Amino acid sequence: ALLGIDTVLLKGTAYAAAGLPNAPGRQIGDCDILVPHDGLADVETALLDAGWEWVKDDPYDQRYYREHMHELPPLIHRNRDRMIDVHHTILPLTAKLTPDADAMIASAREIGGGLSILSPADMLLHSVAHAFADGEFDGGLRNVWDIHCLIADFSRLPDFWGELSDRVALHTLTTPLARALRSANRLFGTNVDPDLAGSPDLFDALIERRLLARDAWGYATRPVLRRGFWLRGHLLRMPLHLLIPHLWKKWRMSAQPA
Repeated sequence: ALLGIDTVLLKGTAYAAAGLPNAPGRQIGDCDILVPHDGLADVETALLDAGWEWVKDDPYDQRYYREHMHELPPLIHRNRDRMIDVHHTILPLTAKLTPDADAMIASAREIGGGLSILSPADMLLHSVAHAFADGEFDGGLRNVWDIHCLIADFSRLPDFWGELSDRVALHTLTTPLARALRSANRLFGTNVDPDLAGSPDLFDALIERRLLARDAWGYATRPVLRRGFWLRGHLLRMPLHLLIPHLWKKWRMSAQPA
């Protein structure tokens, strides 16, 4: 662990470390970890001392991440050309939904070397939050496939669905989980708990169209729909009174000559 601080592996790194069914063949572009907020400053200092550097060193980007986001600005190692994302919670601080990161860390399972992975219910809910509560579905079907694989593996555990029901309420992810379960069931035939999945609605069809918005060559299609989900993703992450100045600032920064 970093400096004796609880360090939880997330996403693809965790799937690989735990030997989960969706790990084989997966390419891991960066390493995602979750640490307690009160240890964040020590972790940041240790990483910088160990050769990690900021990918985004612009003062505005640094301030934006530290004031509004669920993670430090991304870091890249100067020699190994690998990135690390240091999370201190699961969704942006400005998001309406508020998963309990401290509870996730407290329930994490040790895997050796001072590292842990999330409990089965929390690991699924983090995948759900990443795919359905914080973004524009750019990950496409791969994210839903992760959810399908996690459910197929974890549902064999005693009372998994009961634990998931308790944790989803704690993490305020009831609606994203329901949509994720319905999408996995429709697209991959995943066996899901009908009470947690709830009833389908019209937005499910839009989500499916967005997830499938690529042609036979893998190129993006349905640009209007994609732009609508892009806007939705930003609105989920940040209220309008903060979002408009942020987008304006980012547009002005992108318009400046290199």
